[in-house]
Amino acid sequence: MRFLSPDTFRSLRHRPFRLFVLGQTVSIVGFWTQQIALGWTVYRLTGSTEMLGLVAFASNIPMLVVAPFAGVFVDRFDRRTVVLVTQSTQMAQAVLLAVLSLTGTLRVEHIVALSLLYGLTWAFDAPARQSLLPVMTGGREDLPNAIALNSAIMNLGRFIGPAVAGLLLGVLGEGGCFAVNALSYLAVLPALWVLPPSRAASTPTGVLHELREGFSWVWHCVPARMLIASLLMASFALPTYQSMMPAFARDVFGGGAQLQGLLISCAGAGALVGTTMLAARGSIRGLARIVTLVAPIGGAALLLFAASPRVWIAMPALAVIGFSMVVVGAGINTVLQSIVEDRLRARVVSIYMMCFLGVMPLGSLSLGVLAQRFGVQWSLAGYGLVCLLVTGALAMRYPVLRAELGALYRRLGIPP
Repeated sequence: MRFLSPDTFRSLRHRPFRLFVLGQTVSIVGFWTQQIALGWTVYRLTGSTEMLGLVAFASNIPMLVVAPFAGVFVDRFDRRTVVLVTQSTQMAQAVLLAVLSLTGTLRVEHIVALSLLYGLTWAFDAPARQSLLPVMTGGREDLPNAIALNSAIMNLGRFIGPAVAGLLLGVLGEGGCFAVNALSYLAVLPALWVLPPSRAASTPTGVLHELREGFSWVWHCVPARMLIASLLMASFALPTYQSMMPAFARDVFGGGAQLQGLLISCAGAGALVGTTMLAARGSIRGLARIVTLVAPIGGAALLLFAASPRVWIAMPALAVIGFSMVVVGAGINTVLQSIVEDRLRARVVSIYMMCFLGVMPLGSLSLGVLAQRFGVQWSLAGYGLVCLLVTGALAMRYPVLRAELGALYRRLGIPP
């Protein structure tokens, strides 16, 4: 496997996916610019780690509660239209944040409410966008590469956006960062508009029945069940550092918004390396093994970051966390989308999103409460230790996963 070989970008030969990637690249940088400014605004207004956790909770909790129903909805309707509506709503949310901030009327309760609105749209947007990938690439052949490149775009923005936000906060202020995010949607909306309509070939049989059908597939497919279990633990623990980053930047390392952006960019750099590695792979075989090995490494890196006495130790630890989280998340997504039938795709993707992104608010909220009482470093170190132990125990069951997944690949005709 070679990094940045021609095969690394093979899915870009499809024009719809190429246009989507170009628009998404701009939009995701805007998203991270807003996220950094939002966290800094909350901490400036309140000085509370609990409020940082609450805002992260509001942004992500709809993914846990609404996403499975959203998957049923997406499987019934035109997926392109769903994404256009959700992206337009998120643009309006950014505009409102910018107006409130620039007029000096933005309060923390506004931020919580608008974060909840974003989370609600995200619960529909994520499964719809993921389900559009086979349409953009003309089938399953280039789907693993498209998933990896899509994840790479997300993490390129995560690498660039925080650093840009740190600079823009000093130049344009918080409201300027929100406005930059609003403008970034003008790049992705035209790319989505030219996509062909896409509706799953399924006949509605009742919401609860369709919901049970999606969960039943995940439960009875042994590889899916085992991979989701590892994803749940990693997603609960590893991303929690993000909501606490203003506290680490200011109180632990004695810096400001620029340092906050730099630290998150370190995680983004690690994530970008991870997605490039996934994109360069020629087959999904062996991917499950990588996922099970990387998850406990992420837990160990989180423990190291929490205990870091110096920034120069924290930075590489964050890079490993970012690498681990994206390899676990994108790797499991690739395996699931490669083995699920199309009529269940949005429902299975929504369950994946629920376990990947939906448990994050639970981790962020509980960490915010613990950090307020026991200190942010001790609390985050506990999360890293638990993640290391649990995912390490799950990794010991890899032989079972390998046998079940190998049999499934042979039935589906997936080449070695």
